[in-house]
Amino acid sequence: MSRAVLRQGSDIRDGQWHRLHPLTPVLQGGVIVLGLMTVVVASLWEGLLLPVILRVVGVDDYDGDSQLWNLVRGSLGLTALGAGVFVLLAGAVFWLQWRVHLVRMDDDVIEVKKGIIAKSSRRARLDRVNTIGVRRPVAARLLGLAKLDIQAAGNDATVVLAYLPTQVAQDVRREILAEPSTGGEAHEDTPAERQVEVSLFRYLAALTVSVETLVLVGVVSVVAVFAVVTGELTIWLGAVVALFVYVAYLSGQVLRVGNFVVDSVSGDVRVSLGLLSTSVETIPPERIHALDISQPWPWKLFGWWRLDANLASQPGASNTKAPEHTVILPVATREEVLRVVALCVPEVSGEESQLLVSQMLSEPRATWARDDQVSVVSPPRAKWRLPLSARVTGAVADRDVVLMRRGVWVARLAVVPLLRIQSVSVSAGPWHRGLRLRRVELQSVQGPVNPRMSGIDETEAMVWWDAVNRVIEDAIDGSSEATGKGSR
Repeated sequence: MSRAVLRQGSDIRDGQWHRLHPLTPVLQGGVIVLGLMTVVVASLWEGLLLPVILRVVGVDDYDGDSQLWNLVRGSLGLTALGAGVFVLLAGAVFWLQWRVHLVRMDDDVIEVKKGIIAKSSRRARLDRVNTIGVRRPVAARLLGLAKLDIQAAGNDATVVLAYLPTQVAQDVRREILAEPSTGGEAHEDTPAERQVEVSLFRYLAALTVSVETLVLVGVVSVVAVFAVVTGELTIWLGAVVALFVYVAYLSGQVLRVGNFVVDSVSGDVRVSLGLLSTSVETIPPERIHALDISQPWPWKLFGWWRLDANLASQPGASNTKAPEHTVILPVATREEVLRVVALCVPEVSGEESQLLVSQMLSEPRATWARDDQVSVVSPPRAKWRLPLSARVTGAVADRDVVLMRRGVWVARLAVVPLLRIQSVSVSAGPWHRGLRLRRVELQSVQGPVNPRMSGIDETEAMVWWDAVNRVIEDAIDGSSEATGKGSR
């Protein structure tokens, strides 16, 4: 059976095994290749390059009749032979790896298998594919290649196609999403609507105006004072190290998250990021289980907010190098955040829901914790448990979502759709029990969002817990009825 290289996206539909790009083993073993090349270059430098350079510049010890030059000429053949053997062995290993790295797709699954000694095979059912991310690391981008991160429902259910020519990767993505079994559509022909574009200047300013910067200023100030008092110049080394770490942190964040763009494509959220290594992923709203709108207190002066999400079927352990795209917006204004929140969670796209979210972000608790809602707030005695944030802590079950507000040092608002809540818990530690308080938490999929709040009166916590469970049941019943009518 012929196993041709996959050169067109439409060829993957034939159900046959196909090979990926021939440079795939080289890119996947990039660190090993770089290390081996370093050893070879070092050997060539000592045995060949340096003597030749010294002879060219006319160093007497490297005269043509000298014994040393004869030794150099003798070692030239051995060095060239060693380099040739290394190239042949590396080429043979990479060729074998490429030959056994195969992909196929039929009407039900897409499968990738690889390995010479330790063989592995991963498959994903097409009817469980949620989204497909397009990743372009720096080396692959320079070569015009990309890899597909196919994420399916379930734990560690990710299949990676690395590497393919960029256009072929885009075509394969379109073919997979166009399969009827995926329940999705190919959105490539649908024009994208730009929602937010985070400028590099704003993102760099947000990183600079941060708690980390304040910590750095404090460390440098303490070191400077101590150095002046003691008169020891070596103490300044601590400040230099702190500045180096800080600059490295800023550079890494800018390169990884810079050029951040959020688009909407047929109702889905498409997140693009990266200056050198780029990554693009389309996230359907059904994958979003919880949102967290946060604001560190230095950002209050500029009105900036950050938006994170808990997503279903995040990349598993076998693909830890793939970005998880849990950051929906690294820094944005309140209006931009509200617009993207409505896109991620359609349940809060209405005017009243948008107003409630806006009020919970920036207005006093009395404006949004009303008696006509399923709401709960922390009592006055909670200040002994939450000295700063007791006056802002509270939650509201509004129609199809639960909103939880907490925090002052870092203001947070969690947005959790009722149909995504797995369970609701009420707990108490010794401090809570002493003050007759409770902690309420909504269980969702794992991620950066932790929808919980502390310092709630024990009686009100149980009443709110019961009310939220009832509205969750009503939401599930309503969804079942709507599904039943739609199927008929």
